[in-house]
Amino acid sequence: MADITAKPDAKPGDAPKGSPTGIQASSVGSTRRRRRRGILAISFVLLCVLPSILTTVYYTMIASDRYAASASFVVRGLDAGAGSADLVSSFTGLTSTGSTTSDSYIIRRYLKSADLIRVLQADLALSEHYADSSVDPISRFNGDKPFEEFVLYWERRISTTYDSTTGIVTFEVQGFDPDFTLALADKVLLAASELVNRLSENARRDSVQFATSEVDRAEERLSEAQQAIREFRSERGSVNPTLNAQLDAELIGTLETQLADVQARIKTLSASMDADTPLLRQLNQQAAVLRSQIVAKRAAIGDQAGEAGTATAETLAEFEALQLEQTFAQQRYASALSSLENARMDADRQQRYLAIFARPFMPEEAIYPLALRNVILTILGSVALWAISTLVTYAVRDHLS
Repeated sequence: MADITAKPDAKPGDAPKGSPTGIQASSVGSTRRRRRRGILAISFVLLCVLPSILTTVYYTMIASDRYAASASFVVRGLDAGAGSADLVSSFTGLTSTGSTTSDSYIIRRYLKSADLIRVLQADLALSEHYADSSVDPISRFNGDKPFEEFVLYWERRISTTYDSTTGIVTFEVQGFDPDFTLALADKVLLAASELVNRLSENARRDSVQFATSEVDRAEERLSEAQQAIREFRSERGSVNPTLNAQLDAELIGTLETQLADVQARIKTLSASMDADTPLLRQLNQQAAVLRSQIVAKRAAIGDQAGEAGTATAETLAEFEALQLEQTFAQQRYASALSSLENARMDADRQQRYLAIFARPFMPEEAIYPLALRNVILTILGSVALWAISTLVTYAVRDHLS
């Protein structure tokens, strides 16, 4: 039997039976390389050449010109400490932080808000301008979309910046007509100024509102105290029971002095006269009358126990309590008025206003879209995307082979 496992004259370089020859292997490898080059060329055309051509055609032949108008302003305040703040900022180069800073951020948010769009829509028909048929389809707003979509569209047509060092707020609006763009920028600037005025008025009203409410409460309490005193006087028939009690006390003192004089005369005359003499009887009667008057007056002002004395003492205590309440209410009312005046003065010093130093002007040239920049960026971006995709594809293929 012949040995078919190997041939003695077989060479190591000879191909096995049934496998392609060297010419055939070279032909297969060339076909694969051509196929890969073709796929690479097609991907380059799809990912690089075609986007670049479409971008160039759009920006040079289709894209609508967009005009821009801008303005710059700063929010100022009439704070009492503005002078010291300016002195510090002159050395440090930094503005003082405070309510003006928060107002600046509020204005930036307002310039992109739906509230501003409603104002502009009512005055300038904003959506109709951006949805005009003369605008290219990509830049045009679709008027059939809801209002929320127009808010997002407006955010692409306005840009704002804030410099925290100087406190300057700058905005720029874009339009497809120079006259409309200027009118739009003026209206946005006016709306920002009105917003600052409202913020200032609200801050002033809030600072004064509390002081005003305190004055109202103090005035009401004073009125109630005065009404209580009027009702007391009307019920008791006395203007000032305390003054009446003082007059009664002075009268008691006078009567006691007279009684002491009469008693001294009685004692002096009793040593030399009989008790039945007319003069001593008269003096004794006078002393008795004085004692009865003293007892009556003391009972009237509450110096002696009894219903009359108790009633008089309660009357005096009630009147003194009413007087004390009235005095306290008057003092509180005066203090509230002083606080209200101080609050108004502070509110006047804390007013805000918009200091405009760069107003919008009529645009003469459409600076948007930035055609050359966008075309270059598209070419560079597409080439980078194609290169990365190619590298990733070859890396994955080599890893799997």
